[in-house]
Amino acid sequence: MKIKDVRCELYLQELPQPPLPRGGLRDFPQPTGKTPFTILRIITDDGIEGFGFGDKSIDERAISVIKQTIIDRDPFDREWIWQRLWYLNDYGRPGMPISLLSLSAVDVALWDIAGKALGIPIYKLMGAYRDKISIYASSWCLPTPQDYANEALSCKQQGITAYKIHPYWGIGEKDIEACRAVRQAVGDDMTLMLDPAGRYTREEALRVGKVLEELNFYWFEMPIPDHDIEGLIRLREKLDVPILAPEIVLRSMYSIPEYLLRGATTMVRCDTMISGGITPCKKIADMSNAFGMQCEIHIGGLPNLHVECAIKNCEFYEMFWPEESGPQRIVPLKEYPVLDNEGYLHVPQKPGLGIEIDWEKLGPPTATY
Repeated sequence: MKIKDVRCELYLQELPQPPLPRGGLRDFPQPTGKTPFTILRIITDDGIEGFGFGDKSIDERAISVIKQTIIDRDPFDREWIWQRLWYLNDYGRPGMPISLLSLSAVDVALWDIAGKALGIPIYKLMGAYRDKISIYASSWCLPTPQDYANEALSCKQQGITAYKIHPYWGIGEKDIEACRAVRQAVGDDMTLMLDPAGRYTREEALRVGKVLEELNFYWFEMPIPDHDIEGLIRLREKLDVPILAPEIVLRSMYSIPEYLLRGATTMVRCDTMISGGITPCKKIADMSNAFGMQCEIHIGGLPNLHVECAIKNCEFYEMFWPEESGPQRIVPLKEYPVLDNEGYLHVPQKPGLGIEIDWEKLGPPTATY
């Protein structure tokens, strides 16, 4: 089997708008209009087609380079292809043609082909650990502490066992109000997390972290910018609440060892899109496991769900809430993974990614490369 063609289609999709912008950017203008995204197709001479997903950074130039690199290769040569495209990645080098999302889309499409060729879902191909995983409802930014409390309680009543706060304010004292309101609303038996998206100073993060310890929060995600390794080390030394980092670091797979060796985090973060695909995420998870650490995958999506169900050291799938409002719904599917009434998301059992795109609902692409 050989790769015969690579195609990329750009779409504009109307998504439900969140109540407020994320990450404490309370004065940032609310995004409007349609969201651009791309579907990358890799087609083999056997007629098997694999899908990967990204944004408009997967452009005509990137597709031209990808074609030159992988056409006529065996699609099972995922490691060779990943390493070659990584060399062409634009990680800090101006003028390089391949974005991390381009690399991710190719890698995911190749895993999709492999699963379809063998007749098994990707998580089975990787070495299955489970076939379902607990979700945590991941909030958008909400106007008041009581709004967070109401949403968390509603999630609990629907069988969801965990809830994460993305604070609107990005100011320690205001965010603490939301954390206290949520804990009071849901009681002691719901798992809670806080993610200020790296907007605290070291001093503010320490002050908030002490309150999270008091409130028995499960983790404190990206309390300060990921690049502040010394600050993360000091926070970890002074806090008992687990730190979850790094989320956004250059050359993620190759940067993680420094965080592990220096004790800069308690749990590790990665993502198939921002880490460059399924291939590096599995390696990051295995590295973390070797250090006895959790690897909690960032944001929802089918590739991430397959990784989470193939590894032991991940407890949750991140689902933006409400379910239909998040990036997990940007590509319309004929059938979405099932979220049961106990808060478990079930991984698809069909070959590859296990999805069927709703092309009729998606409509014609804006551009094709």
